[in-house]
Amino acid sequence: MIVFMGVDADDYPDARTAFGHAWRRLLAAIHATRDPQQRFDRATEAVEQLPKLANEGGTERADAALSIKNAEGLTLTQLGDRISTTKQGAHRLTSKARRKEQ
Repeated sequence: MIVFMGVDADDYPDARTAFGHAWRRLLAAIHATRDPQQRFDRATEAVEQLPKLANEGGTERADAALSIKNAEGLTLTQLGDRISTTKQGAHRLTSKARRKEQ
């Protein structure tokens, strides 16, 4: 679930940098764990979060693709060209966004 913090300006560059720093800090903390079993468990826990993050990012990407299509009145072929994918890729993205809306 995405929580919006009421950011007025484009916070993406700073948020992306902070995310990178947080990920590296987490990896360093895992690496510094002395007990091998605990280190393994922590690494496993961190890795298990990745699919969730990827799914949330994919959902955001699909929503943005549908927004572009609607805002610019594009066909799927035009959208595919616009976002550097195929017509089928554009269809998959917009379909995912539409399913989320239902």
